[in-house]
Amino acid sequence: MEVSTITCSSGQNRLNEISPATDVDNILKTLGGFGKYQKIQLLLICFFVLEDSFHLISSVYIAYRPFYQCEDINSTKYLQDRNVSQSSTIDISYGKCDIGIRVNTSLSSFTSKEACMNGYKYDIPKDRTTVTEWDLVCSGAERSELATTLIMLGQATGAVIFSPISDKIGRKPSNIFARIMYFFTALATVFSPNISVFLVFRFLQGTFQGGSLMTCTILYIELLPKELRHRAEGANITAWTTGLVLTSVIGYLCRDLTWRYMQLILAIITCHTLFDWLFLDESLRWLIANGKTEKAENLLKKATKANNTNYQLVIKSIEVEQSKDIPIKNQDATITAQSADSDEEEKSTVHKYSIFTILKNKRMLGCSIILWIAWITNSLTYYGLMLTTSTLSGDRYLNNILACLAEYPAAMVQQLFVNRIGRKCMLIIFHGIAGISMVLAMVCTTYGGENEWVPVLGTVFALLGRFAITGSFSTVFLYTSELYPTNLRNAGLGIASTIARIGSMLSPFAMTLSYIVPWGPAAVFASLNLFVTLSLLVLPETMGRELPTTVTELNSWYKDNNSCTFSRCSKKTHNLKNNINDAI
Repeated sequence: MEVSTITCSSGQNRLNEISPATDVDNILKTLGGFGKYQKIQLLLICFFVLEDSFHLISSVYIAYRPFYQCEDINSTKYLQDRNVSQSSTIDISYGKCDIGIRVNTSLSSFTSKEACMNGYKYDIPKDRTTVTEWDLVCSGAERSELATTLIMLGQATGAVIFSPISDKIGRKPSNIFARIMYFFTALATVFSPNISVFLVFRFLQGTFQGGSLMTCTILYIELLPKELRHRAEGANITAWTTGLVLTSVIGYLCRDLTWRYMQLILAIITCHTLFDWLFLDESLRWLIANGKTEKAENLLKKATKANNTNYQLVIKSIEVEQSKDIPIKNQDATITAQSADSDEEEKSTVHKYSIFTILKNKRMLGCSIILWIAWITNSLTYYGLMLTTSTLSGDRYLNNILACLAEYPAAMVQQLFVNRIGRKCMLIIFHGIAGISMVLAMVCTTYGGENEWVPVLGTVFALLGRFAITGSFSTVFLYTSELYPTNLRNAGLGIASTIARIGSMLSPFAMTLSYIVPWGPAAVFASLNLFVTLSLLVLPETMGRELPTTVTELNSWYKDNNSCTFSRCSKKTHNLKNNINDAI
């Protein structure tokens, strides 16, 4: 029976078919685990992720709410309009949202509170932010908050829309379309004539940013073999943090210009998306999993040329890998052709999954629920702590830059240990540190009393919590994508990201809660992080494992790989150390 998938054509080995069950990691290692081709693709993806952070943090600057109060009124005109004698004395006090007026005449006196009849005045020029340009204060303040909520809601919508589409039509077309629309909506926002149009564009920006970020995550996870996947995640969290820092620098440079200039600069930086399709390649894993043999062959030729590796060796590695599945005779009997054909057909099947696959599989659903809670906790804590930066004294631009710079150490620690103790164990440690830090920050804030150094210590614990939750957020992206099979991976990550937006949309209320109960936000953050620390113990470890291709493979993980002991992680670390050099 002929089952070989390699044939000869004009002296060159050529692929007729690659089984979806093929171990892609072995192909990537033969190709050159982290060669020139992978570095170029990873650099492109990192640049995309860097830009995806722009319009999320830009609202800190373009929607900044400065000090404001009611604009001055003409007292003489006020008295004339009310037929009051000009000889009367009038005392006017200006508040943020109303004007207190007391009029004394020769016969009587009266007081009244009036709305800001002439609008508002600010301590910065009126065209500097969307808040000042459209007077989004007092009764209009909720529309400014709505802009932040809508971009978060857009992210959730984008994850829901683009994640399953990416699993069906490919990572590359989904990512390119999302990024092109991200550019056009950002550019269109510059010309918003009023707040209503601005809100629509902010929602669309969030939608396409969410789609771009999800597909970028899957692209860099599937780019490298298992021994090197953590490097891709580390590079991208560094790119994300760099994007936050760059946005803060641009905000500072545009501080004396209208908000539209900052928006225009951020949009123009992403104009290269119109040409990205020329350089970005489709995921090899997706091509193989979906039976796109010809396209996979073209990609392999391009990669071997860039990496200066032998294409024939790559073909040979595929041949050897697939020969493992060829039925052979044993000592007692010969496997029948019918059973062999059936086995080969099963391994060659292109598995198609949907979101409903997660809901139908009890084990997968149970693990997904725990992951979703972890995502909500990460999102709520991360963005909630980010908002506390505005409460620090000093220059707001400098404060934001320093807060963003604090995320770099988290990326470094994550990279140092994620392949030593495992993804799951790293998540448990990071959430544990975040939870304990928030408890200590809450105690310092509540019982600081007259000791000036205690509130300062509370700030240190809050920054430690920011460090820990950043590391957790970075790790959960990597961990989640490794827990789903290939044709469900982007959908699984998309659902998790969508549910995480519950936390990000609630995070603005952390400031409101702090005004009522000062220790309230820290208590919420601490409780959630400590709960997640315990709940993660039941999930399987993914370190050192080939990414699952089918639900069947995933179920085997849950059966024999559900402990988080450091002894087990140490054994896997030994194997990883022996394999990383080979992968490179």
